[in-house]
Amino acid sequence: MSLFSTTLRRWGSLLLFCAMLALLASGPQVRARQGDNCAAGLGLDTAAVGQALAGELDILSWNIQKASNEGWAEDLAEIAGDVNLAFIQEASLQAGISGVFSTPLVQAFAAGYTTSSLDTGVMTLSSSSPLTQCNFTAWEPWLGTPKATSITEYPLQGRDERLLTINLHAVNFAFGIEDFQAQFGALSDLLSQHQGPVILAGDLNTWSGKRQTLVDEFMLKHGLGPVSFEPDLRTTTFGYALDHIYIRGMQATFAQVIPVSSSDHNPLRVRLALP
Repeated sequence: MSLFSTTLRRWGSLLLFCAMLALLASGPQVRARQGDNCAAGLGLDTAAVGQALAGELDILSWNIQKASNEGWAEDLAEIAGDVNLAFIQEASLQAGISGVFSTPLVQAFAAGYTTSSLDTGVMTLSSSSPLTQCNFTAWEPWLGTPKATSITEYPLQGRDERLLTINLHAVNFAFGIEDFQAQFGALSDLLSQHQGPVILAGDLNTWSGKRQTLVDEFMLKHGLGPVSFEPDLRTTTFGYALDHIYIRGMQATFAQVIPVSSSDHNPLRVRLALP
């Protein structure tokens, strides 16, 4: 065997090893369906033994601002605790977010804005593997950049019904609300078909009365209600809160907004119980 062939084989093995290390470092992954097939995939897969979520669920929702500010990892480690579900917006794959949590979580990622060195989007992390994941993509009309939505479905211990979760980063820069409305409208069939409990969380960019009214009407149509916070320390623009958690078929037993300086959004912590 020539020296060239031997060197090529060694480099190939090294590259394969590095790729495997990168995959392991990013946490367990979930394969995503396309948005058009999302509703059709609900309720089809069977849960493995021990896979189901059980009891009260501790929830985190946070726009982490691409993990670009000092102290984000320390804040996340302190805030997250032993969460069952974390909904992260502007999550960076390169930041190794899943490694900050004290217990291993399964990572489902929907790609949004990307560059040659940075992959960001919405990331849902869970203590139980989802049965289904699918992604939707909307587009900022001014910037032409993607805004991601990740949908995941989980089995619930002792119940036939399943939990549907939606992690959404809403369209922001637009004159009207047509693109904003279309992003939510794409979820209508999904919410109408799913008969079990639902959590919809994220940075909804509700910075105007028209935007907030549209979201309120959409949630009411599909039977979702807002989680309230007192004191309400959520990040605001023009006097309107941007970050929300809406639920259906569940009730909040605890809700808190935690002020931080490591992002331009304050994270939300909620505990949810099934009736």
